[in-house]
Amino acid sequence: MLGPGSRGSHPPMRARALPIAVALLVLATAGAWLPLRSGRAAPAQAAPLLRVGVYENPPKIYTDADGRPAGLFVELLGAIAREEGWRLAYERCDWEDCLQRLQAGQLDLMPDVAYSPERDQRFDFHAVPVTYSWSQLFRHPGIAIGAMPDLAHRRVALLRGSVQARALHDVLGGLQVPWTPVETDSFAAAFEAVRDGHADVAAANNFFGRRTARSYGLLETPVMFNPATLYYAAARGRRAHELARIDHWIARWRNQPQSPYFRAMSRALAPAPITVRPRWLLPTLAGAAGLILALAGFSLMLRWRVRRATAEADKARAQLEQVLDASPVVLFLMHQQGEQLVIDWVSSNCARLYGYDPAQMMQPGWWHSRVHADDLPTLEPALAHLRAHPSLTRDYRLLDGRGATRHLHEELRTLATAPGAPLRVVGTWADLSEAKAHAAELSFVAHHDALTGLPNRLLLQLFLCDAVAAGGELAVLVLDLDRLRGINDTLGHALGDQALRAAARRLQGLLPASGFLARLGGDEFALVLPAGGVPVATLAQEMLEAFARPLLAPMHPMVITASIGIALHPRDGADADTLLRHAELALYEAKRQGPGRQQFYEAALSAGAEQRLAVESGLRLAMAQRQFRLHYQPQLDLRDGTLVGVEALVRWQHPQWGLVGPARFIPVAEEAGLIDEVGLWVLMEACRQLRAWDAAGLHIPAISVNCSVRQLDADRLPAQVAAVLAATGLAAQRLEMEITESTLMRDPERAIAALLALQAQGVRLAIDDFGTGHSSLAYLKRLPVTRLKIDRAFVSGIGNDPNDEQICRTVIELARNLRLQTLAEGVEHAHEAEFLRNEGCDLAQGFHYARPLPPEALAAWLAAHRAEAAV
Repeated sequence: MLGPGSRGSHPPMRARALPIAVALLVLATAGAWLPLRSGRAAPAQAAPLLRVGVYENPPKIYTDADGRPAGLFVELLGAIAREEGWRLAYERCDWEDCLQRLQAGQLDLMPDVAYSPERDQRFDFHAVPVTYSWSQLFRHPGIAIGAMPDLAHRRVALLRGSVQARALHDVLGGLQVPWTPVETDSFAAAFEAVRDGHADVAAANNFFGRRTARSYGLLETPVMFNPATLYYAAARGRRAHELARIDHWIARWRNQPQSPYFRAMSRALAPAPITVRPRWLLPTLAGAAGLILALAGFSLMLRWRVRRATAEADKARAQLEQVLDASPVVLFLMHQQGEQLVIDWVSSNCARLYGYDPAQMMQPGWWHSRVHADDLPTLEPALAHLRAHPSLTRDYRLLDGRGATRHLHEELRTLATAPGAPLRVVGTWADLSEAKAHAAELSFVAHHDALTGLPNRLLLQLFLCDAVAAGGELAVLVLDLDRLRGINDTLGHALGDQALRAAARRLQGLLPASGFLARLGGDEFALVLPAGGVPVATLAQEMLEAFARPLLAPMHPMVITASIGIALHPRDGADADTLLRHAELALYEAKRQGPGRQQFYEAALSAGAEQRLAVESGLRLAMAQRQFRLHYQPQLDLRDGTLVGVEALVRWQHPQWGLVGPARFIPVAEEAGLIDEVGLWVLMEACRQLRAWDAAGLHIPAISVNCSVRQLDADRLPAQVAAVLAATGLAAQRLEMEITESTLMRDPERAIAALLALQAQGVRLAIDDFGTGHSSLAYLKRLPVTRLKIDRAFVSGIGNDPNDEQICRTVIELARNLRLQTLAEGVEHAHEAEFLRNEGCDLAQGFHYARPLPPEALAAWLAAHRAEAAV
């Protein structure tokens, strides 16, 4: 108004919108009670009685001013009850109480229930959703919230047991954002908690929040999450007939524009009308002013006409004041004073519309203090613009007297003045807040799939473009339902649609909090997974296993398997289109191989892909058929040749390929999610073998076991190690876990947490392949390790490469300063052993002493070694 601005356009005239809105409100109020009245009219012995829970969540369901149930779900259920001859008895309860009573059979139906996998275990839902909703955060005026991380250390008020509560727990937990939930019995109580200072932010659905936040003095935030589908719900195993009849009428009425469904939705979703300045207002002002001036000129000559004109002017003024008081448009007059525009007059309706007394608006600096801080720097100075142009229109946000953010459309026009005289300006304000909210609802519809409620391909492209631009690793998965077309062709598209909705719910149940799920169209879905969560291959396998169960049981027991194609960023593409295309190519390859498979994208999806698939398939049988073997390589003291331990090395005894080394199958096991099972077997077998050698009198001091990057988890690995030690009876200090340096550097903090937990049990720790992973000394000194293993790549250069020799010296000296042992791997020649001994290396292993040996061969080698040492 007084400061900078940007251009906009004037909203269209809606002079008749207010009477129409009033008529709609009367019809909505009357219509909400038709179901109840219809229920009473039917004979008691012929009409079944349904007990329906009612809680406060306007405009979808609420109690009106007369204490009667009202809202979208009440009106729609009443219309169905009239068709079916049901009697409805509404029982008021809080949200959580309603759900408990519904589950206990004390209620027959519960309206406005958002679907979730957890609720699907407790309640029955009909198939066709009533409508769609999403959740949004509303904040206290003194708190800035622009994204989920801004909730750190904030108190969030939310409905106890609601989908908002579960979604926030999942999302903020995935982001590792600390926060404090404040549970309430209703959305209204959540908003009251923020208003009264007991919470900072409230979470609610968009229906309730956008229409009531202002009355509590809360401000809307841009944080939206958890799109949901809304249904009527019944207790498990009860009211199947009534739910089916609800499906029948909703499906039927959704195809009839004049049906009760569309009338109820219109009354619930229609935004408040926006009326703008009448076109005749300025001409009326000008005419009245002209009339007063004309009458003043003739006052001495025509006194009787003066009295008559005065009466007419007073009447016009009174009418004008009535119009201004009732108008939704604020008018104001300003004049130029130096380099500022100063307000002379503001219409009285400003207090009603925006909570400001006109006298407040006339105070210096008022406008600058109320314009939204993000908009003020972008607004062009009004005075500078009006000096060159007759008008200025602009849209911006303003904080009203209640602390709510309002979207304004402002129009400024200069009035005629003498050349060189100060400017005089008339301005108007029109509130665009409801229109903005309605536009946001339309945007949601444009970016989401109508059948499943999931984001559509357009929103997926936008999300994927942003994720790629942000950099970092991510995975794109495209999932296809293998047999959906057969269902559509044989059982009909209605059942196919049910299968698609069930598939969407099943995928949502598996989706990590940081993931993104969309429906591409037809029977294809897409997922975007940032790095750092569950391994992609593991999650894809969980999805395939989930679709191995019937989607529509017990109604239809058929199994609809799925195929998955995977592309990784940045390896498989640097932009969204390429990644999505490569994921689809991988999907085609997976489907070519047969249903129920996953496939990573490769430049040549031919022999290499088939070989990898063969390895993965073979690994799944190897554990069950006991094809894995452990070989053991001695580790000796370089000073006297004493055996200090052995390292356990896994081999795969394949029936066709023979003995397969770990380099060929361990990476595949990690990608396929099988490494945990393989690693746990190696750990158990190594500890069992060491105890067997003890029982045979063949004392071997310790055993070393390698740990994969996938196993290095502070919550899982220490517990697995403790269980194995307890099962085998092996002392913890005789077990050494080897972790490669590159594994440690992928996530040092996570690695440190896991290693500290192992150290607390007494397990010894070693860093394998040291010198190849570029460890930071800051992390190295914090690691609870006892030994550094010099990589064989440096040992093999001894006698040939001075650089390798210097690296070996440096590692030995570093370990000595940190009071750690050093063990050299890959010692194959005497001169290598001699060099390492002279430089102060403690231990060694390699072909110079012994190759990795099976248990029986190791026992024979050890007997010969000890006999030789005794001579």
